[in-house]
Formats: sequence, C-alpha cells, structure tokens
Amino acid sequence: MRYPAIDITRGILVIIMALDHTRDFWTSTQFDPLDLSQSSLALFLTRWITHICAPGFIFLTGLSAYFHGKKLNSKSELAKFLLLRGIVLVIFELTLVNISWQFAYNFAFVQVIWALGVSMIILAGLIYLPMIGTTIACLAIVSLHGYLNDDFIRQLLGGYEWLWILAHVRTGFRVFNFDIEIFAIYSIIPLFALMYLGYAFGLLYEMANKQRERLLMLTAAVLSLIFIAVRMIGFGDPNDWNPQQGFLGFINTAKYPMSFSYILMTMSIVLLIMAIVEKRQNRMLDILLLFGQASLFFYLLHIPLINLSAHLWSYLEFGVATNFFNGSKVWPEGYEPNLLRTYAYWVVLIAILYYPCKKYLKKKKESSSVIYSYV
Repeated sequence: MRYPAIDITRGILVIIMALDHTRDFWTSTQFDPLDLSQSSLALFLTRWITHICAPGFIFLTGLSAYFHGKKLNSKSELAKFLLLRGIVLVIFELTLVNISWQFAYNFAFVQVIWALGVSMIILAGLIYLPMIGTTIACLAIVSLHGYLNDDFIRQLLGGYEWLWILAHVRTGFRVFNFDIEIFAIYSIIPLFALMYLGYAFGLLYEMANKQRERLLMLTAAVLSLIFIAVRMIGFGDPNDWNPQQGFLGFINTAKYPMSFSYILMTMSIVLLIMAIVEKRQNRMLDILLLFGQASLFFYLLHIPLINLSAHLWSYLEFGVATNFFNGSKVWPEGYEPNLLRTYAYWVVLIAILYYPCKKYLKKKKESSSVIYSYV
C-alpha cells in the first residue's frame, strides 16, 4: 500500500536535493557555503535547507520497506527484495552516478545512493530481529555513535581500516592494490539505524489518519525540543555551539557523519512536512507526488543534465566547457558565483524533468516487468 503523504514528502526532498546539486555546478564557490566566516545568509540557507534530504530519504526508505513487507506478507520475500534493491543501488552509485558527476572516472566516491543501498542490505537482516530491542539499539546508535573512537578502531583494523572508513569516517582510501581511490562521503553509521527506525515507524500507519497526523506533529515537536536541549548543553555534535555565531551557528550541525543533533534537527522538519501534507490534495501536491514516485529515476537523470548544461553554459559564456565538479582550478576566467543563476536554472531543471518522470511512471504502471521494482 502506498500513502500519498510519504511520496509527496519524498517529492519535496527530491526537488530540494536538486537545488543543492544545481548549486554545486552553477554557483561553485571556493569555500564551504556553511562557513559563516565567508558565506552569505542566502548561500548558507540554500545549502542548509538541503540537509533534510539525505536523512529523509533514508528514513522514508525504511518506512516504505515496512509497507512493502505488509504487501508481500513474507519476511523472506522482503529480505530478498531489500538485498537485491540494495545491490542495484550500490551498482548505480559506483557506475552511473560517479560518471554523471565527473564525466570521467578519475576516482570513485560513495554518497547517498550508496548509503541507501548498503543500509537496505543491512535492513534485510535486521527485519528478522525483535522490533522493540532492535529499535532501542538503533536509537542508541543514532544518539551515541559520535562518541566512537574512529582512530582507535582504524588502528585496530590495520590493513582493513577501509571497512571502518566506509562505516564512519569521511576520507579517501585505496583498497589493496587497486589504482582508483575511493572517497567515502556518506557513512553507513548511523544511517542504517535511521533506516530501521523508519521501518519501525511503519507501526504508526496502523492508526487512524487523524491520530497519525497528531502523532507526527507531536513527534516533530519533541525532536525539536530535544535538539534545542542537546545543542544547548553541547551533546551529540562534534562542534559545540558558539553563542557568538547566533542562530545560524546553532543550526550549523555536523553532517559527515550525521551527528545526533543533525538528525534531530532534520528529522523534525521531515516529520513536520509529513504531517502537513497528510491527506491534503491540490495540483501542486500532485506534482510533488509524481516526483516522489519517480525519485530514483529523477536522481539518475538530474545529475548528468545539470553537469551537461553547466558545460554548455560555461562554453557559451566564457568559451570554455567547464566541469565545475573539479573545483576552482578549472574555473574559466571571469567566472563569479551567482546564486540567482542557480535558482533560475533549478526552476528550469524541475520543469524539464517533469514530463520524463511522468512518462516513466506511466510506463511503469503499464508494465509487468519486475525491473521497475528496482528503479
């Protein structure tokens, strides 16, 4: 069974995610947009609002897995589906997604599609465990993982430290004697635990609509209050809040790996969105629903389209086709970041991708092929 509010929420996340990726190519900067010493308010907020995307995708994937399990009525069939879908996503990340960003294959990096895939593979095993105990364990992982001693664990693993890097450290590494360097951007810890919490959250959808909406609102409010409390006392984030940085410093929490404060902050927003769109209908929400139902298809299309269009724009503007993914060393002479340019192209991008996504969904509904279950 599909709940429109979940797909609508996913559609909102997809569109916001596209804004971040558009900014990567169309407003490339020499500094981190979250660096309050250099960034503008508009640039900071443009980057900050996209924080809700990755944890939202992870959580909603777990929630969708719960519904798919109810439909299949078989844990073994659900585990098989999660395992195969996870493998497909990992393959997509290491092939199509990497090539789309680089238009080459100079190195491999693993981001949200990888994290989704590996977390689904782990979830395939976790669904066999008692839900109450596993939920408590996952809550502990989400809240306490920031206090793991990464350096000690890497030293303990020796030549296999790359396993822990993939699990919890944002850095590059080489596996054995392979020439291609791998860069771990999204850590599996705590994301697999967040996905399981999404899976367990499915129980909420056994309730009546009005009761569920109230509980979504209440949960969002509770998470917000916990976020404020832990941020004030300096718990759950590697960077303590400096009152001199004001409100922006307060919400500037660590994403790599996602801190407890970061997850509290972002998931409170995601759950609030889910509550707001619950059982509401209008033309705009129908469009968001479409994007949410075609989220992976959208993802695989939007990165190469953004990259290619930025190449074309830079060629027409500066006479040099530029891949802004490669950093400021490749910037054409005369290039200056411009956030309005990003927002203009972002709107165009969403309009361009609407009809391909609509066509894809129509084809998916008409086809009986199992392949569409994995894309």
